[in-house]
Amino acid sequence: MAIDNITSHESGRQSASSILFHADASDPDMRYFSQFNAFDPYLAFTANGSKIGVAPHHEYGRMVSESAFDEVLCLPEVQKGAARRFKLRPGTKPSACQLLRHLKKLYGIQEFRVGSRFPAGLFHEMRSTGVKVTVENNGGLLPERECKSADEVAALRKANGASAAGFRVVAKTLAESKVRRGVLHHDGRVLTSERLREMIHHACLDAGASALHTIASSGDQVVDNHCAGYGPIRAGELIIVDIFPQRIEDGYWGDMTRTYLKGKASDAQRRLVRTVRKAHKLAIEMIKPGVTGGKVHDAVQAFFDSEGYESERESKSPKGFFHALGHGVGLEVHEEPFMRSKAPCKLRKGMVVTVEPGLYYHGLGGCRIEDMVHVVPGGCELISRAPYKWEIP
Repeated sequence: MAIDNITSHESGRQSASSILFHADASDPDMRYFSQFNAFDPYLAFTANGSKIGVAPHHEYGRMVSESAFDEVLCLPEVQKGAARRFKLRPGTKPSACQLLRHLKKLYGIQEFRVGSRFPAGLFHEMRSTGVKVTVENNGGLLPERECKSADEVAALRKANGASAAGFRVVAKTLAESKVRRGVLHHDGRVLTSERLREMIHHACLDAGASALHTIASSGDQVVDNHCAGYGPIRAGELIIVDIFPQRIEDGYWGDMTRTYLKGKASDAQRRLVRTVRKAHKLAIEMIKPGVTGGKVHDAVQAFFDSEGYESERESKSPKGFFHALGHGVGLEVHEEPFMRSKAPCKLRKGMVVTVEPGLYYHGLGGCRIEDMVHVVPGGCELISRAPYKWEIP
């Protein structure tokens, strides 16, 4: 809609508070708000209950047909209106701040609310010109993102399907690998963490997702639980594979972890994996609407303590169970709610969280098992599926 055709907004009802974005689709709030995959930052806001996007001329048609905006403005028309309002010299384009001041007047907006990712320079300029703008911290701009719709749960299932495709490749590759002088070889080449990650990435791409940040580490590398893994993979060592791909179509993430070992495990390794698997089951059985994430996390910690697995967190070399039990997943791979010690947030129907207990010790290695669950009345349901078989001869 051309800006000249909507000047009647100025004499209409006032929009006391407006959500405002200046971002592209890499901002998960913007992606959720707009349902539009944009490659360059653009303005979007709310006014009088409507979502409004400001499209560059080359994106106007696509935004009209593909986005969730109730109204789409064409940027050149908005620029012309702002230039007239501020009496700019011919050929001078208004700044982003001037565009926002113009839209504020046009739609009767009294205050803008922005998220923590909003550009700091534009925020400062708006404030300095008298525009009321506040940063939403508690609860964020779109707290409704915490509870997923049926379509979002379906997207998350598909993302985890890509993870499962990666695990099938891992299991097949380990089964086919030969051990030579303690090192795994596959197709006549040393099997490294780097090569295994590449194979996983290709499998995820075939399933419609990108898995650029996969973890495939082994031995003592796993004790640094975010270590991506590097170098040859050895027989008899625990291998942690954490696959968290992002769907190319809609931006939703999968997140699953499995632990493997090629060869024959020691008694200590088997007990470690068995204990983590029990903790994983315990947590899933506890998750239901009304329970706090902190209660579930603390129950897992107490179980590990009772099994004699010591944890140390506040040091340069943490060990045991030293990370959060889980987190929300959606358009971010780590988002609210977080299940960490004493976390007060109560789980609600529709939330999707990971359950990922783990134990890590130098000299023994580590184990992490992670699945994604959807909170439903009375409990939760798995929305990720992959075998738990870990010891591969």
